Amino acid sequence: MKQASQSKERVEKPLTVRPALSRAAVQFVEKHPNEVTGIVANALEAAAVEAGLVPSKERVIPEALRKLVVSRDSNSAEGRVLSISEAAELLDVTRVTVYAWIESKRLLAWRATRRGVLIPKEQIVGAGDVVSGIPQVLAVIPDAEVAWDFLNEESAYVDPESSVRPIDALRQGKVDAVVAAAHSFLEAFS
Repeated sequence: MKQASQSKERVEKPLTVRPALSRAAVQFVEKHPNEVTGIVANALEAAAVEAGLVPSKERVIPEALRKLVVSRDSNSAEGRVLSISEAAELLDVTRVTVYAWIESKRLLAWRATRRGVLIPKEQIVGAGDVVSGIPQVLAVIPDAEVAWDFLNEESAYVDPESSVRPIDALRQGKVDAVVAAAHSFLEAFS
């Protein structure tokens, strides 16, 4: 009899999970135990992809979504992002100047939770010099991260005859074409 009451007590004890889950998450686990395994598996797969542990050739992305995927590989030339200090060194200016350029929209940057401010390297031409047209693009697409996604992805919006990356078109001095493409891009996604 004593064993029966002890096993009943074990069943009624609340679930202990590390790290601690919110009350809402615990309630979800209790109400939907069969869905938890799939959700956790999907989250772990996404984390493995984000951490770069899954080779790109093994990633399965539906055809309809492929054009929306932007590589965030920080080791590739296109995806390389810099910290404030790295950008200041590359531009041969002070950190204060880099912050001022970000504030004035001369330099495209956004805040990432863990990594601080991220600055795409490709927009830096050399010491004290950045690609022309960044302020005009940010005037159309104010969210810097979305603006970078637009600039970094091949697009027929800039030149219908050939898909080019808008950042490359800016490097060629085609500011007006890129700004017009930014308007079309924004209209297509709003």
